[in-house]
Amino acid sequence: MNEKDFIKIDIDKIEPVELSDWEKKIIEKRILHASKKRSNKKIKWISAIAMTTLIVTSSKIWLPAVADRLPIVQQLIQVNDNPQLQVFSDYATIINQKDESNGSTIELAEAFFDGSIISISYEMKHDKPMYRNPLFWMDHLEVNGNTLSTLSQQIIRKDDYTWIGMFTARVSDEVIDETINVQWSPKELKGIDSTTLVEGDWNYQLKLTPTKANSKKLNIPFGDEQYQLVYNKITMGKYATTLYFEGNLDWDTEVLMLDIKDNRGNVYENVGTSSFKSGPGRVNGYTELFVPDTDIQTLIISPTIRVVDEKTLAAKELIPLPTIKISLE
Repeated sequence: MNEKDFIKIDIDKIEPVELSDWEKKIIEKRILHASKKRSNKKIKWISAIAMTTLIVTSSKIWLPAVADRLPIVQQLIQVNDNPQLQVFSDYATIINQKDESNGSTIELAEAFFDGSIISISYEMKHDKPMYRNPLFWMDHLEVNGNTLSTLSQQIIRKDDYTWIGMFTARVSDEVIDETINVQWSPKELKGIDSTTLVEGDWNYQLKLTPTKANSKKLNIPFGDEQYQLVYNKITMGKYATTLYFEGNLDWDTEVLMLDIKDNRGNVYENVGTSSFKSGPGRVNGYTELFVPDTDIQTLIISPTIRVVDEKTLAAKELIPLPTIKISLE
């Protein structure tokens, strides 16, 4: 059995040991990630592509030796069981690139590119025990020579010497249908209190071929007399469906939030948006969703403007906007 075959292992047959308590630290700025979804189909997931950082720590994950040979993403699914990770598992390419620096070895394990978003999983082994909780990488990520920001990171302490994790980045607002060149050069791993846990000089280069995705232009206005916004484009890949919008919002104090239903009865609550100031009182932004069913044809969106305190980001007022529909066909 090769490594890819392990993806098909029935992990329900692997007898786990009891997990220790694990903590989640979510950092939010300007956006709020999707909460648990409640629906007829009981969708439960934490967006791997939301602009948040999720830390899950545990003393041990499970006992059987076979678990150490599972792809990293399958080990992550044991702790964070969500359908986006399963999509990653189904379509990821085995990488197995290793580099050692300052007593720590990082192996890139699997990678996936859906035409606009990349995700890469890895395992990090240290030559001495590391007890503090990891939070995020200070790194350099390039795709086709363009520097990108890492949008989300998930890091799990597997044992005192080993961490596993994955990171995700948005490559392009347009669908890319050709192989991309990726370079990742992590330099420093920070802890929860922003202290440096590990320093080094690792460097990885790989090529990723996209899965099929498509994009189409929209011209769907929404809002009211005070807020005039428009959805101008949608991109649909296996990993994410992305809706792009623009309009008159104050980037410092106003956040667009969405409650979404679809024609299959799924409910996505408190879906956040990422936005960028495009002018005085104007923003461009996008919303990323994981749409779990290819039979989903329509999204019914109920927008709300969340007015926040400029310094604390605490919510001050909620302004509901009229509901709109967007076809995915």
